Amino acid sequence: MRRQSKIRQAIYEAVTKHPIHPTAEWIYRLLKPQHPSLSLGTVYRNLGILEEQGKIRRIASQGAADHFDGDLQPHFHARCRVCGELRDVFLPYDKGLDQQAQQATDFLIEEHSVVFSGICPACQNKKKDA
Repeated sequence: MRRQSKIRQAIYEAVTKHPIHPTAEWIYRLLKPQHPSLSLGTVYRNLGILEEQGKIRRIASQGAADHFDGDLQPHFHARCRVCGELRDVFLPYDKGLDQQAQQATDFLIEEHSVVFSGICPACQNKKKDA
């Protein structure tokens, strides 16, 4: 079992107390002033450890930085394809989808995650104003 370092605790709090689904770079910029010796590699390493421990969840992004979520309750996400904003989407979890996927594969399906893609209200408004 790993001991919880002060910097790992600070990284954990940055993920769980900021509902913006921060990236490693965002966390690094947030914590660097209070922790001058902090490196981006340390942030990535500790995010990996926290994910392995099941304390946070990684939201993978194709072609962009991964985001991290401290809310471990089953929920989905919506990503703006223009600005990259990521928001929580709280809908009932569909266990039937897990069962369908299991029947269609040889996997033992444990869970699923969904990221909806679209355009956020702010980007929609910018498009209208242009």
